[in-house]
Amino acid sequence: MKGIPVTLEIAAVTDIGRRRSSNQDNFFVNGCYIDHYKVTAERFETVDSDETHVLAVCDGMGGQADGDVAAMTGVITIADFAQELHRSGSYDEASFNARRLIREANDRILKRSRMTGKQMGSTFAMLVVSANYLYACNLGDSEIFIKNRFGMERLSKPQTFAQELVDSGAISEKQASRSYVRNQLSKYLGMENLKGLKPNECTSEMHNGDILLICSDGISDALPSHSIYASLTSSRPVKEIADTLIEKALRKGSGDNLTVVIARVADDGREAKLRRALAIALGVTAGVVIITALFMGLL
Repeated sequence: MKGIPVTLEIAAVTDIGRRRSSNQDNFFVNGCYIDHYKVTAERFETVDSDETHVLAVCDGMGGQADGDVAAMTGVITIADFAQELHRSGSYDEASFNARRLIREANDRILKRSRMTGKQMGSTFAMLVVSANYLYACNLGDSEIFIKNRFGMERLSKPQTFAQELVDSGAISEKQASRSYVRNQLSKYLGMENLKGLKPNECTSEMHNGDILLICSDGISDALPSHSIYASLTSSRPVKEIADTLIEKALRKGSGDNLTVVIARVADDGREAKLRRALAIALGVTAGVVIITALFMGLL
């Protein structure tokens, strides 16, 4: 997955919403996350050019105690594994490192839960972007989308009991959206059953102008896919797009915390590669001209 550095325009926004007493969401953007024990900004914006980018959203489970601690544990563990993720040279290596990260985060959450006597858990949705390729993985119902020239594709898969019923053919997608188990997670960080820690994984290729979106279910539950897509087609700065998604979800009555991480591909590495190839070609041409001139002079 290594290659020429990719330039991303990135924005991350988290909002407590209108019905929650605390924000149990967290995000991770290339080493930046919200430390609830310190004074932190809940809005983040940058233009970053690097060989590898790591982006994520962790949503503390609202029905669990200390969901904010579980989500923060998730992003801190990502930070601890950042070097391994950056060294991932292939899809298999990225998958191996992500699974190690997930097991470690799960162990940390379980350990804290046993110490405090409070059950806690968190979703997990992460992107590792290297050159013009990406690796995506998720546990729970935080979503990952990519908007490209073909439309919008969901890279995540909700890991809920409702989705399992859909996969088994017991109910339809429409029935699942109304099911009382639609928000009951079958996989998440903080599980006692370690067999349930297998994430959904996929890979994709990116091009200039493509937009990546990771969001908590405060966004994806409130907004239909066509509404999310409409926002992602905007040419406005990604920070404004993130704010728009938050505002639209609030207008739709979202009662949850809301978190958005958006990244637009400003340079997928191809232009830099072409510039380098052109420079080499010009250098070779200049060399040939000089050698020819010298040769002709000798004659």
